[in-house]
Amino acid sequence: MRLQTRITFTASVLLVALQLGGCSGSAATQAAEAQRLLQVDRAFAASSLDQGTAAAFFANMTEDALQLPANAAPVQGRKRIRDRLGNLGAQALDWTPQQAEVSRSLDLGWTWGEWRLYRSAASKEVVARGKYLNVWKRGADGVWKLAADIGNQQEEESQESAPSS
Repeated sequence: MRLQTRITFTASVLLVALQLGGCSGSAATQAAEAQRLLQVDRAFAASSLDQGTAAAFFANMTEDALQLPANAAPVQGRKRIRDRLGNLGAQALDWTPQQAEVSRSLDLGWTWGEWRLYRSAASKEVVARGKYLNVWKRGADGVWKLAADIGNQQEEESQESAPSS
């Protein structure tokens, strides 16, 4: 199965699982928890710029986390993901969460948004961009941890394909 097909299939299965999850949360509680998860993802993005991308991911992921980066092989495990992200050097990853949803059981959720890779945190010169879907697990302590990070990379528009004004 092609990687893109696997990612689409995995995301579809996760979305169905969220909808069919347990029934312990009311709609209001579920909505409030989704807003809390959105804030968690926003704080996570801020820490990527403040502390560095590798450190932010390491602090916010489950031990067995999975990363499905764009155009690269899957990476399994929090330490391996940190090591891979350490290869970014001075580059900085930032993202803008757009939406969050939480299962009825309130222990599984997802966020999606748009990401940007900067040449450095100080320069804010974008060298790559794309979208992401993150799957989160909520522990018994109530803390949300990232279980899966799925991303794609957007191709830059060329001068010929950009709309004329």
